[in-house]
Amino acid sequence: MAQKSERSPNGCLWLFIVMVVCTISFGILKTLFPLHDYLAWVLSFGIATFFVINIIGRPAGISVLKNAVIIIIVLAILKTLGGFFLDVLSIKTEPTTFRTEEATLPTTMIENNDTIRVYSTKRSWKDNYGNPYSGTLTVREPDYLRLKDHISRYIPPSGGNFWGALYDHIDRTDTPSLDLIINAFTDIEQQHQLNRMEFAEMIVSCVQDIPYAFVFQEECLPARQYEASIRKILEKCPECCIGNILYGIQNPVSFIQNLKGDCDTRTVMIYSILKHFGYDVAILNSDYYRHSILGLNLPAQGLYKIHNGKKYVLWETTAKYFEIGYLSPSYNDVTYWNVVLTSK
Repeated sequence: MAQKSERSPNGCLWLFIVMVVCTISFGILKTLFPLHDYLAWVLSFGIATFFVINIIGRPAGISVLKNAVIIIIVLAILKTLGGFFLDVLSIKTEPTTFRTEEATLPTTMIENNDTIRVYSTKRSWKDNYGNPYSGTLTVREPDYLRLKDHISRYIPPSGGNFWGALYDHIDRTDTPSLDLIINAFTDIEQQHQLNRMEFAEMIVSCVQDIPYAFVFQEECLPARQYEASIRKILEKCPECCIGNILYGIQNPVSFIQNLKGDCDTRTVMIYSILKHFGYDVAILNSDYYRHSILGLNLPAQGLYKIHNGKKYVLWETTAKYFEIGYLSPSYNDVTYWNVVLTSK
């Protein structure tokens, strides 16, 4: 009796298995390595094809090429849709507006038997894992009046790294006047018995919870005069802008006084606080994305940047629900991010 010839695996089944393995490989590669999405997809496709061919065999004839073309098209569609849904699911957008409880109010406190004027904001928030916290962030009025214009007196050094030098100057000038905020975070740490990662998460999520506001070097203009991305925010929240601020950044004491902060206003404040608590923290800027984020040298998964042999896991600070290691797909290519300042 003649032997039955071996049949090649069904093309549809082969395609399905390759897609499953490719998707799993992509997730693993993006978690372990800071790869561009397209490179990660190409490597994932190669791994999946090699794996499936060695396990179930090669599909018959020209169907190999057909399947490859179909996979590339499907993955391109998945990448586009995936980026959209990740943005929708990961960033639960809320109306950008200041509520009464988010205002900073002038009040008084007793310090060293003297009554002093302060600005305080009572905050209640949840971290990115649903843990609730509350505390009062306070700065002294004399400190605010003394420091609110100190950036205008800053003389940039000659040479490169303008932003790193400016951030370092702001950190060294403002941090001694953040002691009341540092004490508030210390109380929360002790109350909740937080470990190092949980403590950093609590601090970052507190600042993430403060609504975003633009900080412009020029005066704030009517919303209609800006590009679409800015116009959309200012149409919903006309007060989410502060102008005539040199270099477009507020120092931390001023940020707490008015609760208006953009990307590097936030990263510098968090940097100063985490640095005080002994963290190895970095500020990263991108000229390409026109944005500033944080980096933290702690064991964590996700996107990271290697600097001087150390791994800084990236952290977005301008909106709620951003966990450490995750950036929006619209600016998650780490090759465009550069470390401009580190605490260690």
